[in-house]
Amino acid sequence: MLAKKSAILFILFITAITCNFAKTSFAHTTLNEYSVPEAAIEIANYIAGMKTAAIEFSQQDSEGNIAYGTLVIDKPYKFRCNYYEPFPLLILGNKNYISVYDYEMKYIARIKTAENTFNFLLLDHVDFQNQFEILQITEQGNDYIMKLRSITEDRISEIVFDKTLKQLKKLTIFEEDNHIILTFGKHINLADLSGDLFILQNPDIFGPPQRLDQTDLYKKLKIVK
Repeated sequence: MLAKKSAILFILFITAITCNFAKTSFAHTTLNEYSVPEAAIEIANYIAGMKTAAIEFSQQDSEGNIAYGTLVIDKPYKFRCNYYEPFPLLILGNKNYISVYDYEMKYIARIKTAENTFNFLLLDHVDFQNQFEILQITEQGNDYIMKLRSITEDRISEIVFDKTLKQLKKLTIFEEDNHIILTFGKHINLADLSGDLFILQNPDIFGPPQRLDQTDLYKKLKIVK
C-alpha cells in the first residue's frame, strides 16, 4: 500500500502551491534557451484563478503502490484530501490546523500551522519566493514542465502543466529513496459545497468521520454549469 508519509507530504506540498504559488516572483528564475517565460505566468494565473474546485488524482510511489482520491479546495484556508478506499487516510486543512485521520489506526493527528514547516501555506501575506525556488521551465509538446526546489526542505519537485487545457497535469516530488507521482484528472470548478467537508470532529466522542466514496463526495459539491 502507498506509504502514509508520502500522502501527507503530497497534500502539504500541493496545498502550498495552490494557496500561494500566484504570489511567486519570477524575476530571478533561470531559464534555458528553450524555455518560454510566459509558462510561469500561465501556471500562476491558473492556480490563482482556482478558488473553489475539486481535482481528481491518482498517487503512485516508486514501488508502484497507487491510491486514488479527490482534492477539494476552498481558498484561502480550506482543503480536503478525500482518498478512496482502501487507502486509510483523510486529510483536512483550515486556517489553524491540518488534521489527519487514520481509519486503520483509528487515530487523529492535528498539526498547528505555526508548528509546521509549511505554516505559510494558508496565509495571505506570505513571501512565497523565500520558500520555493523555480529552477527551470521548459516546453515539451503541449506541456510546460517546471522544476521547483523547496528551500526549507531542499527537495526537488516537478510540475507538468497542459498549456492547451490550461490545467495541472502531473506533479512529481523527488525524495532520496522514493518519488511520488501525482497524476491529475478532471478539474471541476465549484459554485458551492457543503461546509461539513472541512470539519473533523473528535472521533472519541462522535466516532470516526464518514468515509466518502466518489458518489457520496459529489453529492456535497455544486458544480459550475
